[in-house]
Amino acid sequence: YLPEAHTDFLMAVLAEEMGLIGVCVVIFLFSLIVYRAFKIGWNCVLLNKVYESLVSMGIGIWLGIQAFFNMGVNMGLLPTKGLTLPLMSFGGSGIVVNCIGLAILLRIDWENRNLIRKSR
Repeated sequence: YLPEAHTDFLMAVLAEEMGLIGVCVVIFLFSLIVYRAFKIGWNCVLLNKVYESLVSMGIGIWLGIQAFFNMGVNMGLLPTKGLTLPLMSFGGSGIVVNCIGLAILLRIDWENRNLIRKSR
């Protein structure tokens, strides 16, 4: 029983409504975001852009750990921390900060692609 089904327990509501397949899809999508952030960071390392590499990997770690803790709380494995599920949970400031982080990540990737395109 969830008293407030729209707050930090969105994953539990998703599991109740969509089942195991829905939860697996959400976990796969979050792991894909983290993988791409690390891939972008690795491309920065290959282009000798150390600061951008650290920023992109930091954003990947940030989103991955936040999602991991929220899912752990929803499963009852971790104590309640108050962390929202990135890009999904209710709250204006959390979604704004997550979108800013993803925008920075997209900009780093765009600059990497332009640098690779110009060097050819």
